[in-house]
Amino acid sequence: MLDIYSNHFFITSILSLILFFIFFKNKNPQRLYKLLALLLLLNISTFNCYLIYSGNYDFKVHLPLHLCYLTEVGILLSIFFKTEYYYGWLLLNSLGGGLSGFLNSNLEADSLFIEYSHLYLSHFNLLLFSIFIYKSKFILTKNTLIKSTLFNALIFLLIVIFNILFSSNYWFTRFKPPGINLTNILPGFPYYLLVLVIIGLISYYCTFKLFSKHRKIKAGI
Repeated sequence: MLDIYSNHFFITSILSLILFFIFFKNKNPQRLYKLLALLLLLNISTFNCYLIYSGNYDFKVHLPLHLCYLTEVGILLSIFFKTEYYYGWLLLNSLGGGLSGFLNSNLEADSLFIEYSHLYLSHFNLLLFSIFIYKSKFILTKNTLIKSTLFNALIFLLIVIFNILFSSNYWFTRFKPPGINLTNILPGFPYYLLVLVIIGLISYYCTFKLFSKHRKIKAGI
C-alpha cells in the first residue's frame, strides 16, 4: 500500500486526468453545471453529516473557513440561488486554490478517510468550476480583481480574530499546516504566512490575465 503522501499525488494525478478529459471533451457548460452542483452537494453534505454523526466534528478544524472550502460553499450557494454576481471572486479563489490543493496536503497521517475524500473532491470541484467558467466565456475585470482582493483581506482579518479567540488555525495564520506541503521548506511564523499571501496574490493576477480577454459575461465582484 502506498504511504499517505504517495497516495495524495497518485489520487490527484488521476483526478487531473479526469479534469483534462472533461476540459477537452465536454462542449456543453450546462452539463458541467449540473455535475458540479451534484458533486458539491454530495461532498459538503456527506463530510459534515458523517463527522457530526460519528462525534468527530470539531469546529476548530472542520468549519468551512479555509478559503478553498469557503469558496466551495460559495459556489454551491451561487448555484442554489442562481446568481452569477460572485463568480469573479469564486473564480479567483478556485483556480489557484484547486491547483494548490492538488499539489499540497495539509492533513495529518492519521486523518479520517472522509477528511481525505473531502480534501480531494473539494479541490476537484474548484477546478471543475474553473473549467465551467472558462467554457461559459466568462470575463474578469480589473474592478473585480481589486474588489476580490480587498474582500479576501477583510476575510483574512476576521479569520485571524476567530483563530485568536478559539485557538484554531484556519488559513494557517497561527502555525504551519501538517502534511507534505510548501510550508515544509519555508521558515517559521510569520515568514511562511507572508510567502503564502504573496503566492495568493500571484495566483489572483495569473487567473485575472487568463480570464480577462476573450470573455463576454462580466462579474459583479
